[in-house]
Amino acid sequence: MKGVDFTVAIPTYNGEDRLPEVLDRLKLQINTENFSWEVIVVDNNSTDTTAQVVAAYQAKWPKFIPLRYAFAPKQGAAFARQRAVEKARGEFIGFLDDDNLPDPEWVAQAYTFGKNNPQVGAFGSQIHGYFFEQNSESELPKRFKEIACFLAIIERGSKPHLYEPKKKMLPPGAGVVVRKQAWEENVPKTLFLNHTGKKAGLACEDLEVLIHIQQAGWQIWYNPAMVVYHRIPNSRLKRDYLLSLLRCSALSRNHLRMMTLKSWQKPLALPAYMANDIRRLVLHLMKKGKSIQTDTVTACQTEFLWNTIKSPFFLWAKQLESQAKARSYLPLAKSEDWLETIATTFEEQNFCLYTQSIFPISKQNLNTKHSEILLRMKNKKGQIILPGKFIPTAERYNLMRTIDRWVIRQLFTRLSQTAKSNSNCVYEINLSAASINDETFIYFLSQQFDLYEISPETISLGISESIAIANMKQVAKLISVFKEIGCQFTLDHVGRAKLMPDYLKQLPIDYLKIDGKLVKGLSNNQKNIREIEQIHNLGYTLGIKTIAETVENSKIMENIKLIGVDYAQGYAIDYPQPLFARKKINMENSNLNTVNSWNLQPAMT
Repeated sequence: MKGVDFTVAIPTYNGEDRLPEVLDRLKLQINTENFSWEVIVVDNNSTDTTAQVVAAYQAKWPKFIPLRYAFAPKQGAAFARQRAVEKARGEFIGFLDDDNLPDPEWVAQAYTFGKNNPQVGAFGSQIHGYFFEQNSESELPKRFKEIACFLAIIERGSKPHLYEPKKKMLPPGAGVVVRKQAWEENVPKTLFLNHTGKKAGLACEDLEVLIHIQQAGWQIWYNPAMVVYHRIPNSRLKRDYLLSLLRCSALSRNHLRMMTLKSWQKPLALPAYMANDIRRLVLHLMKKGKSIQTDTVTACQTEFLWNTIKSPFFLWAKQLESQAKARSYLPLAKSEDWLETIATTFEEQNFCLYTQSIFPISKQNLNTKHSEILLRMKNKKGQIILPGKFIPTAERYNLMRTIDRWVIRQLFTRLSQTAKSNSNCVYEINLSAASINDETFIYFLSQQFDLYEISPETISLGISESIAIANMKQVAKLISVFKEIGCQFTLDHVGRAKLMPDYLKQLPIDYLKIDGKLVKGLSNNQKNIREIEQIHNLGYTLGIKTIAETVENSKIMENIKLIGVDYAQGYAIDYPQPLFARKKINMENSNLNTVNSWNLQPAMT
């Protein structure tokens, strides 16, 4: 793709409500006629409708200013910014958070400053707090300006100035502009301070980036002509949030300090820093100790000083924890390659839905069609990739919640467009353990039923037996909520009949889908036959229908008919085909004994 002069990058996580105002401000930028620029929204594995919001803006966006969508699969601000750098085509990259509102000349002022100062590797904006839920500034905590910089409020005068390395002061990531060359040549793709929010106990990965650039000899400046307004809600002014914010910054501090030192200096500097930090904390407590409980700013300052002392030990423990976690992972072949493939698939919308019929064996079940929704991926050559290739990587990198929600939104969108012709069909959607353990998933799914006006009776939620056993409390809650509105539930990959009576008492399941490994070996293995009989008999006793998956030939079909299984699914009956693109099957007249009577050709190999 052709390069541009300037890129505006907006990393966001679940920014559907915040993004519109930022994008609206960028549409109103002025004095940009003499250079080319673009906007990239970097979706950091959001579970909301961020992608749809960007698509809606793209449809009405000025053609001369490209608006692009990028997907950062690894959670964390550092990963999102790195993805932005990889995708940006500009000589300069200006970073705006999804709560940063740029002044009308922000882009023009940023580009001009960068072009006029070739020695500058990065430069920060003047950032004003926009307390949009406050009636007046008097409602802010007393002495708020003493800690305002931790909320990325930067008001350091009306003249540009150099951030001198010896003063150890740098701009925040919000509103900062980086020369792409300086980043690519000096910033590692994986930072030490990568984190996924305040729960990780770390922050300041944006400062780590700037120190790398500064240590390489590039200058870093403050440019007050670039003005940004930082939207700050009341929740970020509360004592608990501010304490957490300063704690995370302080715990990250030792790493930032050590980055500026040579190797031989670090062993000497550590005890010196420690002694000085303890001295500062003691003096602070002697002077203001009595007001810690009553004054928020004093409490924050105390939190910062105390956790600065803890920082070396905390970071050491974090490093050991990270190394142990890495060793615990089973090796995944080409996991980084698959991670990039998944990200590109989100960006280029190359996921697709297939469906495979679940066919009723007994005539009493003929009135209702039943299909399983299957996820597929298209590669650049248009070839279909099965989920077994990419799902292990998606699970490792916490992408399954996003993928599950994409499947549900896409299916519901299609169903809402063809509701009348598919009202007598039950669609089985498989859920991951990540979604089941996501506290927001129940609300999300309820919202989708209302939004798309989908009848819950047409949906069966599939849960693997192993996931159900490992997450019994969460699964029981999910079933309880959606049973009330009419959803059905399928217990998938069932293969342990002896365990089932205990947990089935807690789970009102509608279908038991027998593990394909048992079904495949049915023809020549009496043990498999007995196991399937036990599962079916237990299901019959409890009023639960049984489904045999992986029915691949007529011999297997005959065996499951003799056992009395209610439904069959597999290549002997129906190959997976694109959703709503399949041939209609005459369910009453089909010959279950003859595989070729289905007259279906495989959609994939």
